[in-house]
This record gives sequence, C-alpha cells and structure tokens, in this order.
Amino acid sequence: MELKKTTCPFCLNGCTSAVVFDGYQYRMEYPAEGAVNKGRLCARGNSASIVVDHPKRLAYPLLDGRPIAWSEAENLVRAWRAAVEPGQIALVYSRGRGTDEARRLCGLAAELGTTHIACGHIEPENAFNARLEGTKDAALTDVEGAQAMLLVGDVFNTSPVAVGRMLDARYADRKNRLVVVDSIRTRQSGFAHVFIQTRPGTEPLALVALAGLLEEKLKVDVDVLAEAAGVTRGQLAAAAAVLGAGAPGFVGAAAHSGRVRHPMLYSLAAQLVALKAKMPFVGFRETALPEAGESFADLRKALVAGEVRLLFWTGGLYPYSYAELFPEAAKAEYRVATSIFVPDPSVPGLVLPVIAELEKAATATTYWGPATREPVATPLSGARDFGSVLELFGRAEEKELPVPAVHKAGTVVEMAKKAGGLAAPPGDGFLLVGEKKAVGLRGFYDAEERVSVSPADAARLELDADSVVRVTSPTATRKFAVTVTEQVPDGVVLVGINVHENRVLFPLVTDEVAGAVTVAPVSVTVEKLTEAVQPPAEHVPDRRGAAYPVN
Repeated sequence: MELKKTTCPFCLNGCTSAVVFDGYQYRMEYPAEGAVNKGRLCARGNSASIVVDHPKRLAYPLLDGRPIAWSEAENLVRAWRAAVEPGQIALVYSRGRGTDEARRLCGLAAELGTTHIACGHIEPENAFNARLEGTKDAALTDVEGAQAMLLVGDVFNTSPVAVGRMLDARYADRKNRLVVVDSIRTRQSGFAHVFIQTRPGTEPLALVALAGLLEEKLKVDVDVLAEAAGVTRGQLAAAAAVLGAGAPGFVGAAAHSGRVRHPMLYSLAAQLVALKAKMPFVGFRETALPEAGESFADLRKALVAGEVRLLFWTGGLYPYSYAELFPEAAKAEYRVATSIFVPDPSVPGLVLPVIAELEKAATATTYWGPATREPVATPLSGARDFGSVLELFGRAEEKELPVPAVHKAGTVVEMAKKAGGLAAPPGDGFLLVGEKKAVGLRGFYDAEERVSVSPADAARLELDADSVVRVTSPTATRKFAVTVTEQVPDGVVLVGINVHENRVLFPLVTDEVAGAVTVAPVSVTVEKLTEAVQPPAEHVPDRRGAAYPVN
C-alpha cells in the first residue's frame, strides 16, 4: 500500500497528513516526521479519509436537483453565457479555492468583461487579511520560545495541534505568562494567568484599550472603551504588565462566525496590541482567501438590484451556510455552483462536481509560510478539476490579485471609538453566540443539537438537563436540548456552528464600522418547551469507522 502525504487543508497550521488506500477503503496514517505536527492530527485533520471516500460525494452534474450528463451541463453554461451581457455576470469564490485559483477567476472576469467578482468567504476569520503597518508575522520559533502570550478568541478550537507548542511554552518556565481575551470562558481560559472576559462582540474595544495602556501616545480613552467592553482598567493593566515587560512572545487571534461583531477592527486591534507589545502576530483560521475585485457587500447590492443575470459561485460554503442569500441569488436568471458533496436539500440551478482539495496538487498557505499540497487520493470519477470548469465560461489565465490595504494605528483607534459608541449595554433578552468546535466538520462527529446557557439563565427559565428550548432569531427557528454551564455568561446562548442548520440562525449583517458583510452575534428569544429531550438520531458507522445520520 502506497502512503501519500500532503499538507492538511482543514486549517492553516500546515500539519503533515497521510492517507493510504488498501484496495477497499482509504484510511489515515500519521507520519511522525511531519515538521509541524510530528504525527498528531485533530479531529478535522482525521476527516481526510472520510471526505475523499464519503457516500455523499457528488459525481455528476445536477440541474435543479436532477442528475444530467456533463455534455448537457456544458451546453447550458455556454448558452447561458451567450444569453447575457458581460456586466450581468458575477463570479464569487469561497472556501476550497486556492490563491492560484482566485487569480484564474480574476483572469476570467477580465476576459468576460465583468467587474462583479468577489470573495464570498464572509466568515470573520477572513478579516485577518487586513494588515496593520509595522506588524510582523509570527514564526514557529516565536511560539516555541514565547515567555508572554496573548490569545484572543478561541484559538484552541481553531488550530488544536498548534496548541501543543503554546502549552509547552507556557509551562517551560514558571515565570512565563498567558493572557486570554474572549467573551466565552472556554477551556483555553483555564490555562490563562490573566483572563479578560468581555461582552460578546466587544473584544476589540478591550484590545485597543490595552494597546492604549502599552503606549500612552495612542491617546486612547481607556476607561470609556473598557466600560463598553464590560471589563475594568485593573484587568487591562494586569495584561499590560505581562505583555509590556519586554519578554519574547506573540499575539494570536481566532475569529468564529457568530462570535465577532466587527471583524476588521477585531483583526487590527489584536495586531495593534502586538505592535505596541513589540511582538509578532498570527491570525489563526481554517482558510485564507484573498480579496479580489469588489466587496461582497457591493456584489450583494448588485444581486438585490437585479443587475446580475448569471451567477457563478464556487466554493464550499455555498449554498449551505448562507441560506439568507437564496432569495437574493434567485434574482439571477441563471445560477451555476460547484460542490464536492450532493447538496442536501437540493438547490436550484446547475451544480457541477469538482475534485476535492485532497485530490489535487496546490501551493498551500500556512501560518508559518508556504507549503505544498499533493493529491492523496484518485479524483472521484465524474468530478472535474476546477480549471476545466472555468474554461466553460471562457479563457481563465492567472491575473495578479489586488494588494491588501495596510492600515495605520491611528485609524484603528478611530474605528474603536466608533464601535464603542455602537456597543449596546446588556439587556433582558438573549444574545446568540457561535462556537466552532475542533471536532466539527459537516456534522461528521456532532449534530450540535444542544445550546449552552448560564446557571442563572437556566434558573430563570426553569431549565435542566432534560429541557428542550426553542431558539428564534430573525432568520430561523430551531429546537435544542440544553447544557447548563458556567462557561457562558448570563444573557448569552452558545451554539455550535459547524452544522448548517445552526448557521441559518445568524443573519448576514453589515459591519457598521468597516462596511463589510459578516455573521455576527444576534438577539434571539428562548422559549422552554414542554417536550422532553429525545434520544440522539440513530447513527450507522460507515466502513471507515465514521458515523453519518440515517436518511
């Protein structure tokens, strides 16, 4: 059996992953010589063999949910392309597309003559593309030799294997210190010497205030921002004492959907602390997609206005994660999407099967520098490579991407002032906040049918471990079992966002500070139901030992 190694695509830590095919099934292997992970993989990384061999892989084109031949799909794309004007075509890309593929999309847009090309990965983590002037990127050696660390958000769940080096550094010397800033008391906070728990969505206000303590020249009103974030000057001063002592270290941040209100400010504020603490920075995330062409907010306006007749969306998060876009996308007369899985439920328009990231060679982006990705499995029969799909629309030669803007420290302070004025004080209702667990991938391991509430809120609503609640947001309603935990502050409901059924509870909103479309915490109602918790849906192990729901 041939062992095939690659760079794991499920986050940017650059772990070495390996798969073997024994003639019957794919299974994982763990090469100990991997420089970054030394044979260790998280649950997501262990999903590689499941993805390439999953029974729900898409192997043929679908038209309005109906299987059709590739020849018919090709004719449809060409006919639809000929039926519209260049300015009526929109190209959108999201997770699963690499930088080289984004360049080809830019080339295709130029060839077609359309300005409607946008990154549709509107997860908060993509704001880590924003750069603050003077900030340096962290290297692995910075993590290994860190004596002072600041982690913002749930870094442990974002890149679990990277955590090993952080904990080794934290315990290497009794003098080493870890500061954590987050709105949720995650497991990560248990390792912190200083834990600053903000109100959900206000983390950047606390960070800019912290930067103001590190450098008075920033002229930050520390007390005003601290109050808006729900923290004290004393807490921030304790963090500043750790980070401003001149010890080597780094600042790391993670941003999950439904957890961050102002993604651009969140990213820049964390970088501002790194700059003033004279430390490098790393934004922990699952994927990195460059911005190209217009903003997604502007493209969305074009959709709503009916200016787009042909919409081509390629990438893993459409159409499942952004269900709120369906009515807007429906204004486009012709719709083409790519997918590696069979859409469930089916979606209108043409869906084309493409090979998975694990089935192709590519240059991978990691936190620690570029890496190579080699195919570990034979491409699924019936699926095509992305380049051949692009060429159905026209010539797609690579074109340079726009250079990300570099921001100044003063701009970040002004953004924080604006966000501070928008921060709402806690009320009597509930705020739904997202949690992206490390074990989550398409619900392979966890259906995420529970929400977490604080003990005080559980007492107020008379909830216990057997209770069922109905959570209603502006966009959806779903029933959940309940977990009562001190991890969650009063007035907050925490829900997993790996499964799409939960993501639809979060409406797409426009960040009032940066103007970008994002997925932010949302006000909801929580109602106790009389029914009892039902046993979990029957799961049947597939031949790889994974489990999937019975249909």
